[in-house]
Amino acid sequence: MDAFYFLKSRTEFIRFFYAEGSKGFADVKYQIENGMPPFDDPPNSEDCEPPYLSEWMDADTAREVLGIACISMLSDSLKLYFSTLEERGIRFSFENRTAAFRNGFVPAYFAALGEILDTDWSDCPVDRDLIEQVVLARNRGQHGEDITTFDVRYDAATIKKHPRPFFIGDDEMSVCTSEQGSLASLLMPNIKVSAEGLTEALNEVDALAEWIEARMERAGDCYQNQRSAGAASSRSETL
Repeated sequence: MDAFYFLKSRTEFIRFFYAEGSKGFADVKYQIENGMPPFDDPPNSEDCEPPYLSEWMDADTAREVLGIACISMLSDSLKLYFSTLEERGIRFSFENRTAAFRNGFVPAYFAALGEILDTDWSDCPVDRDLIEQVVLARNRGQHGEDITTFDVRYDAATIKKHPRPFFIGDDEMSVCTSEQGSLASLLMPNIKVSAEGLTEALNEVDALAEWIEARMERAGDCYQNQRSAGAASSRSETL
């Protein structure tokens, strides 16, 4: 199973999906802002709000939701890539899966692959912190907390672990705190997945897979050693 090929296919699709999906929402906002059809004949209203404000806000929210959806697909693709390496590629296993995955699948697989590839990851140029944040953003995006909005906010635990979150708007870069210095949940910043942020996250996942792929020979040696050790252990028990 060529896990690398299928991961790259998925990341390319996510790029396509976001680019094509966001066009329509951007067009609606542009048409409203420039008084273009079908938004060139605003209804008579004494309301002080700009015409077609609701439509503009819906288009803006839709782009935000699309970004979260793409991050979710990227997180799932990364998890499938790792599990495919585990089950059908390198073929390795965890001695205690529950303990290994206690802090999430990204740290678990990085630890396992670090041993298999004989690396402490210092020679890997990939931003592993960003890759972990992809999964954390996905987890937040999948569990809404307020029926009145589609906004997705960081939680205090994530901000504590990542004080400068990657998926955040420029206007919320500084994290608000309570008077006593503890993070105030009502002031948690929104998760904002921009086109640039999504592209960078996709590039990092691709780069990680490319880096691992270039070292698969080491993984093959590790697998053969595991098989040899397992066979030797079986013979010993038989004797």
